[in-house]
Amino acid sequence: MPFPLLCRFLLQFAFFLLLIAASLPIYKPQKSDDQRVPFSSVDSSAEGNNALFSALKRVFMSSPPTKLFKNLTRITFYRHVPPQAQVINLPGAGDEETVLKRDSAKTPPLNFTTAQTFHSAFPRQITQFSAICSQPQQMGNGPYRIPRWFFNPSHSRCELFYWSGCCGNANNFQTMEQCQNTCEGMPLVNPCAFGTGQFLFCKPSTAPGAPCPGQQFCHVGDSPTTTICCNKPAAVDACQQPLNVGVGPSNLVRWFFFAPSAQCQSFTYKGLQGNENNFLSRFDCEQICQANPCAVGTPLRDQQGQIGFCSATQQNICPIGFYCHVGGDVKTSLCCPMMAGDPCSQPVNSGFGYYKLQRWFWDSISMECKQFIYCGQKGNQNNFVSQQECEMQCQPNPCQLPVEMPLQQCVPEPDACDARPNMYCHVGASPVTTVCCPAEQIDPCVQSVEQGIGPNQLERFAFDVQAQQCVPFAYRGLKGNRNNFLSQEECEVACLPNSCPSGSPFVGADGRAQSCAVSTAMSTCPNGYWCHVGANAATTMCCPEANANPCQLPMSTGEGPFRLDRFYFDLGSKSCKSFIYKGLKGNQNNFLSLRACQLSCLPLDSSSVQLAFANWHLPMLCFPSDPCIGQPAKSTSGQVFFCSASNRDICPVNFWCHLGAVPETTVCCPGATNPCSVPLSPGTGNAGLARWYYNADERQCVSFQYNGKRGNQNNFLTQDECQLACPAELCLLSIDRGSCGGRQTRYAFDRQKSQCVPFEYSGCGGNLNNFLTMQECQQICGNVRI
Repeated sequence: MPFPLLCRFLLQFAFFLLLIAASLPIYKPQKSDDQRVPFSSVDSSAEGNNALFSALKRVFMSSPPTKLFKNLTRITFYRHVPPQAQVINLPGAGDEETVLKRDSAKTPPLNFTTAQTFHSAFPRQITQFSAICSQPQQMGNGPYRIPRWFFNPSHSRCELFYWSGCCGNANNFQTMEQCQNTCEGMPLVNPCAFGTGQFLFCKPSTAPGAPCPGQQFCHVGDSPTTTICCNKPAAVDACQQPLNVGVGPSNLVRWFFFAPSAQCQSFTYKGLQGNENNFLSRFDCEQICQANPCAVGTPLRDQQGQIGFCSATQQNICPIGFYCHVGGDVKTSLCCPMMAGDPCSQPVNSGFGYYKLQRWFWDSISMECKQFIYCGQKGNQNNFVSQQECEMQCQPNPCQLPVEMPLQQCVPEPDACDARPNMYCHVGASPVTTVCCPAEQIDPCVQSVEQGIGPNQLERFAFDVQAQQCVPFAYRGLKGNRNNFLSQEECEVACLPNSCPSGSPFVGADGRAQSCAVSTAMSTCPNGYWCHVGANAATTMCCPEANANPCQLPMSTGEGPFRLDRFYFDLGSKSCKSFIYKGLKGNQNNFLSLRACQLSCLPLDSSSVQLAFANWHLPMLCFPSDPCIGQPAKSTSGQVFFCSASNRDICPVNFWCHLGAVPETTVCCPGATNPCSVPLSPGTGNAGLARWYYNADERQCVSFQYNGKRGNQNNFLTQDECQLACPAELCLLSIDRGSCGGRQTRYAFDRQKSQCVPFEYSGCGGNLNNFLTMQECQQICGNVRI
């Protein structure tokens, strides 16, 4: 066969073989009017076969035989690139070598495929953050087993695999050398949206910030090489960041928090350059972003299902039945259902979470606002951002009785709350608790001493009804009553009683009502006054005398809280009768004993004397010779004033009760001098009575034997009575706290300083150098000179 025919035959045979090859599932040539990229994958579609056939036909039918091989060697196959993708030239590579990058979230996911010649053309020209080596191994779906190499990010090395011949990705190398030159030792792809990353590998965690340091978070990609620590954006909470599907070849199911609805929703993540609002599961998303901070129930939602958010400065936007839970961030500051009961009575609750928030709560025991650390979630309503807010909400009611809120503050003045009926100014430990409180319809001076409640120890004074004097006490600051005075003087002005039925009592040099208790041996009333004997020394005082005969005055039970057995002379029956005296405001027809009444108001005849002696269980005797130095005291009717050791205060002014051996010698004798200044007088008679007298030279009380008559006032039944009557002795006693465990403020005369000083009395024991008030100490010991 001639050579030209042989050549033509061979060419036709080759064309025939090409036609056969075109019918096989080998190539898919494509052409795009938009962009051209090198062919990189194979396809078995009919469209691919037809395109290849047309191309070969044009080559063979239009080219002379001499140019056929030349044209065949210039054939380049292309594939179609979707117009939505963006082509970016790699630095240092040829114009035809390109890679693809996602331009929009709307574009369908792509496999990043490039020409197989890509790897050999510029193996070292891949940018620092190549996406090729991080793509997963893909065997494809063809019928072949072609040995290829891929880079395994998990092992950080190139490994052998068998490619099917169709539909792989760019992580597919013809030789191990190409794979190593491209991927091994080269920097990994940068999955971070900000910065370049430190390639500090991490593991996903639901704890914010863990396990990456500082202002970084753990970006979880589709492989270990893209799971690294990335820089956080500006200080924006992860759950408030917008949705970011990222870029890359992956299709990862992830979850993000949609802030407007406060719900976690799924999305498809492309694997690279996302943000923190990206969670592996719905559980992880809800654990971080949709945690319910409410201790009871669920947060408020509107009709559209939107969460009702609030803030520390906008707490009042929550409707009735809800309160503003102020958490550690925006997503946990929302309207939560109110809990039962008063918020201020709820116990402190630190909640749980990872925050450390400085908060305030109301301590119902100490009745004050205190600080605590709040963890951010599941706390109760006893949780305040500031001390001021706590005190405004939980301002204690210092009043003993219920009061309408808000409380009205006042100043400690008598008429501070007169504008509000039946109110008084309660003076607490601070202006917050110094408010107008409801007043009980009772005299404050007869109320009990009430220490109240609270953490304070305020020095106050109260009127002791039994002792009939103002006593100090420690007020705790809340829930007291009106028997609560800032000073002893204020207490005495308000509460010390005027026992007199009319007029004012006789006032001594100290400005106080002068007592006429005989126990001091100096308490005598001046002319024009009579001694009202009350229930105690405080109510026993010199009152103005009435113009009428005391025995002709009507019986008067008086006023006050006491029940005292007394006697009065009934003018109608001309006899003495008993009655109950209330302790205050009675008249002079008031006797401590039946005998005192009879001696004062019945005629002094033999029958009366016999009656008097009968009451003393003694035989009838005639009135003895005068036991006094001078004449005994007599009534207006000429009757002698008898007295006794228990009723010595019935003697009139300038008389003292002479205590003889028998009742008939126990009469009111004249004498108004200081008993402690007169000398010892054993008297006359043969009674031989054990008595005590004050020795002014030795400044002490000494025992002696009294003969029974005509002695003087320096004559006492006991040593204690002598020491009380002659204060120099008791004032020189050392200060003795006593033997109990109490703490009471008392006053004593300090002989080293020659003045009265306060001291703490234990409550029992001690000695007579012990006074309830400074004034009492000064009155008794003020003239003592050492």
